[in-house]
Amino acid sequence: MKHFPILDKLHTDVLEEKYGAINSKVIKHNKKIRISHLIDKNNVSRTHAITFFDYPFSKEIEKINKEIKKGNPIGKEFRKFGYGIRKNVVDVFLVELSRNLQEEFKTKEKFAKTRLSEFYARKKDKKPQVYGIVAEIYSPDFRNPIINSVDISQINPLTEMFEKIGVSNKEIWERLGDNNDWSNMHEEYSKAKVLSLKKVQEYQKRVKRFI
Repeated sequence: MKHFPILDKLHTDVLEEKYGAINSKVIKHNKKIRISHLIDKNNVSRTHAITFFDYPFSKEIEKINKEIKKGNPIGKEFRKFGYGIRKNVVDVFLVELSRNLQEEFKTKEKFAKTRLSEFYARKKDKKPQVYGIVAEIYSPDFRNPIINSVDISQINPLTEMFEKIGVSNKEIWERLGDNNDWSNMHEEYSKAKVLSLKKVQEYQKRVKRFI
């Protein structure tokens, strides 16, 4: 299985390479949260996605959000509007599956890998924007419930904490495009990572409340 793409390639692209056509089944979508399943042609969920809307939208992204609310996959809709996509991974962890999720995934496995990422979108040379914090809970058939070295290497601080120490979201966007290289900003990166710990743990708790 290919590693998680943080640059341009969509999660649905990877799913469709393995399972064919993928559709979004929306459970809930309001001003605070979106809960959905990415399902294959057999109505089996391959990813359970929970998106937290913790950032204000621009007018155009509000327009895109209305289209997404109709049931369209997030990444595909942004791509349709001409946006580039990048993911700032802030955590990777395991969750214990509820009986309902086991049924949706058609699995007897008890745990699943979960990736928490800031979904970045940028149109041409405009300022990058974070659409939401997305938790992707993967079906064990799609991704084994094992956290590997690549998962760990992709984990970054939250944008909010980067900004507190003077790192802009434009620089985050550019460094994600440079294979997530922070080697010449080790001190700033470490400070932002420490500042992120408590809030990332809160996001973990929020995810687990919805499964």
